Amino acid sequence: MRVEYRVLGPLEVLLDGVPVTVPAGRCRVLLGTLLLRANEFVSVDEIVERLWDGTPPSADRAGKTLHMVVARLRQALGAANCVRTRSGGYVAVIEPEQLDLLRFRAHLKAGEHAEATALWRGPVLANVPSESLHRDLVPALLEERLAALEKRIDDDLELGVAAELVPELRTLTHQHPVREVFWAQLMLALHRSGQQADALATYQEAASVLGDQLGVTPGPRLREAQQRVLAGEVSATAVLVPSHHHVPRQLPTALPHFVGRELELDRLDAVLASGQLVINGSGGIGKTSLAVQWAHRVAGRFPDGQLYSDLRGFDPTGAPVNPISTARDFLLALGVPADEIPAGTEAMLESYRVLLSRRRVLVLLDNVRDVAQVRPLLPGGSQSLAVITSRNRLRGLVTQDRAFQLDVLGPEESMTLFGGRVGAHRVAEEPAAAARLVELCAGLPLALAVVAARATLDQHPLGLLVEELEHAALDALDTDDPLTSVRAVFSWTFGWLSPVAARLFVLLGLHPGPDVTEPAATSLMAHPSGDALDELVRYSLINSQNGRYRLHDLMRSYAAEEAALRLSATERADAQRRFFDHLMHSALAATLKSDPLRQPITTPAPAPGAVVLAFEASTDADRWYAEERAVFGPAVVAAGEAGFDGHVWRTVWATRHFLLATGRWREGERLQRLAVAAARRADDLEGECRARRGLVSCLVPGREFDEAEHQLRAAVALDERLGDLIGLSNDLRGLAYLLARQGKHLRALDPLLRALDVAMRSGDRIELASVSASLAFVHHELGDHHEAAAHAEQARDMYLELVPDERDTVVASNRDTLGSIYRALGRYEEAEANYLRSVELQETLSYRHYQADTLVRLADMKRELGELDAARGYYLAALDVYDDLGNAQADDVRELLSSLN
Repeated sequence: MRVEYRVLGPLEVLLDGVPVTVPAGRCRVLLGTLLLRANEFVSVDEIVERLWDGTPPSADRAGKTLHMVVARLRQALGAANCVRTRSGGYVAVIEPEQLDLLRFRAHLKAGEHAEATALWRGPVLANVPSESLHRDLVPALLEERLAALEKRIDDDLELGVAAELVPELRTLTHQHPVREVFWAQLMLALHRSGQQADALATYQEAASVLGDQLGVTPGPRLREAQQRVLAGEVSATAVLVPSHHHVPRQLPTALPHFVGRELELDRLDAVLASGQLVINGSGGIGKTSLAVQWAHRVAGRFPDGQLYSDLRGFDPTGAPVNPISTARDFLLALGVPADEIPAGTEAMLESYRVLLSRRRVLVLLDNVRDVAQVRPLLPGGSQSLAVITSRNRLRGLVTQDRAFQLDVLGPEESMTLFGGRVGAHRVAEEPAAAARLVELCAGLPLALAVVAARATLDQHPLGLLVEELEHAALDALDTDDPLTSVRAVFSWTFGWLSPVAARLFVLLGLHPGPDVTEPAATSLMAHPSGDALDELVRYSLINSQNGRYRLHDLMRSYAAEEAALRLSATERADAQRRFFDHLMHSALAATLKSDPLRQPITTPAPAPGAVVLAFEASTDADRWYAEERAVFGPAVVAAGEAGFDGHVWRTVWATRHFLLATGRWREGERLQRLAVAAARRADDLEGECRARRGLVSCLVPGREFDEAEHQLRAAVALDERLGDLIGLSNDLRGLAYLLARQGKHLRALDPLLRALDVAMRSGDRIELASVSASLAFVHHELGDHHEAAAHAEQARDMYLELVPDERDTVVASNRDTLGSIYRALGRYEEAEANYLRSVELQETLSYRHYQADTLVRLADMKRELGELDAARGYYLAALDVYDDLGNAQADDVRELLSSLN
């Protein structure tokens, strides 16, 4: 039984979600008085004062009437009665989560101001007629609400919300004209939404109101707001929010045979609002199915998109997903360019909360392990909603009315699910057998789905299936697993698979990632896997979506146990090697397309049976990287644990370009450190050197220059031991790059000149071209444009020889540098030609942000030359790209366009 009392609006009592009628008149006054003083003793004298508004009858008559009112109220409340008699008075005994007023104060204490203010539904006890109650008790509550509103709006302003607050604050300043905080907040909201004149006019209006009504001048909060407007201060987080053009649709496909859970769906509908809600329950009970079904049902209420992440909190083959990585993925999905995502963790999470505070987004966070894993991903503001599933209760994350404990399906719902899948006619033909199969599944949707699939595919009499499953259930009782019904169903169905499908199912227990592709499955088996995958899908042992196959985590646990039991150590190691070879060699092939000029590494041949993918273009490689990204991390960890250290550092080497290009340098840093450790375990000098150099690439974005230099100098020592001149030159270029990033361009020349000598001795044209391009950039920054031009032209000519179509990022970057050099030398036609070539290349390489940057430089040059129409055209082209990416630099370009007009 769930009872809820509400006083922050009309008086309401709910019993299991159904309103309880409270008699009008003195019954409501009595209950309202006790609830406003919940769990406190209230004397008879005070209650009499409230019931008769200060003019009670004789003491004897008042006492008798009060007894009648109490009795009538208790009778009306029934099971929801909370009124207890005490000597000389009464008390309402209330649990903290039962009364909205107590929840309001708990939210305030926890600093959850948006959640607190959301509980208010209107005037306090609007349907309770008591002048003394509204005179003596309600005003203090209204002050609590206003203080909470002030703090909630401060939170929103801090998160970067501005324009959305203006209408609300105009209403609040009208209703509470002498409350300075609302005036100050209105000024900042106007200012940060680009209405500076209105913001300053608001200060004058506030000063006039305060002078007329109170005879005072503006206080510190208002004066501070005025100074911030005059100083042009803008929220640091506001500029991080991209345009609204990116609307992600990440929800998994809803189940076609979803049945039951009507009560749960209705309860979810009843609490649909911003904030978060939690669905918890044991494994296999249908949490994800319910969450996905409901999310699709309400998706239309969240027009700015739906985000989804399986956080793998209980996956037996890998660590739970890092929420910081998920937040970065969400920002990318929402349209924030990779290089615009803040470097620091806190700044990135703040940017994520700011973005969701400005949008209406549904965020489905599946398989959450604990509160710590999910808290960084909760949306900010008061418009978005997070739906969370977990086997744990996640206490303290939500209030009782927003936590849903999912139980097994009842017999009727179970039969409906089973019958819907096997056909009503089969249930009608063997009702007793159907009922027994449902009983053996113990109301677990996962077990019911597998049994139904088996019954549908084999078309054996249901009675025969009962005999088999009962035998399997007896075997399952020997285990310690509490979900014996699921284990029994798995083992029973596994026995009916074809030998090839059964072998694949066992081998999937070795796969470390969240899902698997057909080429990966084929590599595990060393045998074509398409038919076996289809068979596993038909038996509901795996799910398929967009060419990827996923096991439920309980199913994965079972597969892993079977792999340990059925496969020898040699078989397991061979299968793992084939899978790691598939991933590593495919990643190396992708790198050849995405980063063709990169210094190659020594790589052993793939094992027989391992599938190595080929890629037609860099876009195909980038798409594959993105699809497999969630597999790389777990696979690298698993390879290290299994002793495949060479696969660790080579796979990480091959994925570095993609992780950096998409701004996932923290993820790259973690993997590079694993690569360094693996190479050192294997005493592999080449691997250690490459891993340390890769680690530098991931340290620089966070400006960790000291450690980056330490790693580079270690790489220099290793390359000198190896006699690798190309690697040594690469290391020296890295040292110069570190110095240039810190503005130390003159000091950067020394390692570059050393790199030039080493590269010339190596005779490697790619390295020579790269050193020349680096020298060009540094000389240009030092103002030595003629020397810079010579180096940049030399790099251009060598690149044309090495990559005739010039489709490489370093080639496009050198073209951009050459454009800037020619501009500085007054060779404007050549500058324009090189800028445009860089723009063309960046577009084909999907580096559109850099494309827009180059367009701006070209437009700047045209403006300086007085060619304003051409400048306007290039600025508009850049603006289109920035706007499409949601990049904040769009505002800068708009200002430049405005200055042209």
